[in-house]
Amino acid sequence: MEISVKCAETIGELRHFWQSTGFTPANLLLNADMRQAMATIGAIPHGGISWVRIHYLLELVKTEGLGTETPVYDWSRLDTAMDVLVANGLKPIFELMGNVEGYFDDYLDTRQALAWRRLIRELARHLIDRYGQDVIHSWLFETWNEPDVHFWTQSVEAFIVYYDACCAGLHDADPTLRIGGPGTCRNLSPTLTAFLAHCDNGINALTGEPATKPVFLSVHVKGVRSHSEDLTPNSMQIVQREAEIVDYIRDHHPSLAGIPLSNNECDPQVGWGTIHTWRGRPYYAALATKIINQHIVTLIDGMGVDCGILSNDNGFLGTWGHRTLLARFSEYDHIDHGQADGKRDAPQYKEDPRRRRFELIKQPIFTVMTLLSLLGDTRCAVEGVGDVSEPLGVIATRRGENQIAVLIYNSKDKITADGSTPVTLTFRDLPFAEASLAYYRIDEDHGNPFSVWERVGAPARPTAEQYAAMRAAQEPSAMGKPHAVTIQEDTFTIRFDRPLPGVTLVLLSHRPDTLPPQVQGVRAEAYEGMTNTEEILLIWQGVDRRTVRTYEVQFSPDEDGPYTRINVQDQLDTAFLHVRGTGPGFYRVRAIDYWGGHGEWSEPMKQ
Repeated sequence: MEISVKCAETIGELRHFWQSTGFTPANLLLNADMRQAMATIGAIPHGGISWVRIHYLLELVKTEGLGTETPVYDWSRLDTAMDVLVANGLKPIFELMGNVEGYFDDYLDTRQALAWRRLIRELARHLIDRYGQDVIHSWLFETWNEPDVHFWTQSVEAFIVYYDACCAGLHDADPTLRIGGPGTCRNLSPTLTAFLAHCDNGINALTGEPATKPVFLSVHVKGVRSHSEDLTPNSMQIVQREAEIVDYIRDHHPSLAGIPLSNNECDPQVGWGTIHTWRGRPYYAALATKIINQHIVTLIDGMGVDCGILSNDNGFLGTWGHRTLLARFSEYDHIDHGQADGKRDAPQYKEDPRRRRFELIKQPIFTVMTLLSLLGDTRCAVEGVGDVSEPLGVIATRRGENQIAVLIYNSKDKITADGSTPVTLTFRDLPFAEASLAYYRIDEDHGNPFSVWERVGAPARPTAEQYAAMRAAQEPSAMGKPHAVTIQEDTFTIRFDRPLPGVTLVLLSHRPDTLPPQVQGVRAEAYEGMTNTEEILLIWQGVDRRTVRTYEVQFSPDEDGPYTRINVQDQLDTAFLHVRGTGPGFYRVRAIDYWGGHGEWSEPMKQ
């Protein structure tokens, strides 16, 4: 396949609308493994994942006197959970979900509706007091998850009153807080159509004012139904079903047509708890990238849809085959996946000590989020690619006059498909005469820690050396070292094979005038691990550069050195797990760019 990127011909902005994940239930945030997961996810560069959508957050709230005018709220457990997100630069899509103290069983009862309004008002006031108005203004609030199935046990009419109470409570605290919904999962279900009609021309049951128009409309459309077998997803069907919803809104409720549409559970297959091994392999990474491009071409370009947030609901913790960004090894394998189907544990209000020893490994779906974060903010025209229903596709971007970033995926919905496609990639009308060339890949042989685990016998409890080997394969795999190239007549061509399934990111970067800035905000969190050694997760603030080749992390027993590099593989994420012996030590971090230029070391940090 011959692909030509017209770098001077831009076709619109590229908003990174896929920067989201989610999980359930909220009490997992009280445990060390989920805290490490959130720190690791928050370390994807440039806000590669910025949003986290979590079920049952309000189950963490305890109260007394809910049915009275002066209830007493205990926010302490919720605060512990939200602190984890805020500390790692993540923002919640805060679902107003959870039957606090089991009190709310009929929102058509005015007393219960008013009690919910008070609860949401005091929740919003508390969050503003704790985190500040600017922080809370950057969050999104959402209605109950999937109220058109078993998660919601009341009537459609009760759901509408619940929505009114949510809006009234939030706006009692601050009229500018942003709420959306309804998060339904059945296409154009009675709940969705009733919600749309109410938001279009209904009256708030508590205030008597016109119903609040949501700042986003959310639905869940996935590639194939839940099943224990590896059913083949239909990626194009996802955007086609979303398009049906868009057409319905435009036909029946044109006043809502300009509201962003979010598919915030856009998963290839329904069901977190069923094991599907392809989720731990490059297949998932390539398919998720194709689905993003299908949204860009079909909905944004083809229909003018404002895509709000596209999210894979994969922030869970589990094995390779669960729908997770990170594979988890632990002595205690059980994880409550928070589904209201009889499999849920009772709500937890404190850390589960059985989950303190664990190891987390980045899966290819995690690594592709790092690569996607490096795309530019403007799209370039492309020639030589077919329809987005075809396996091989391209997202070509630029960032000002300084960088061209092109992501190429090769993905068939069919899980067992394999092969390879030779690619000739030509950049035309480049804005610079010299550049650094760097390209990364994810496929069966690169960026695939699952294959490493499989080759050593798929151990249930790997050794320290086996964990290290998996971590060596979890970072984006560079195809050779980045190197300088000269651009002849504004054109540059490279050739490579693109395995199926797989993803390649090609970066051509103009050399910046200055060195990377000094790394700031280095901090550390200690964990027990599974190999009887101390584990320190180093986290730092990423530098505002798109030309970072790696962050170098060094350690020394003494503050004055000598220091030794401890991250053998180059890495783009801003967190590194150091498996070490006991005893204190000092850490420092610096950024190194594609030309070998580096910023100053961070201030040494003792741990």
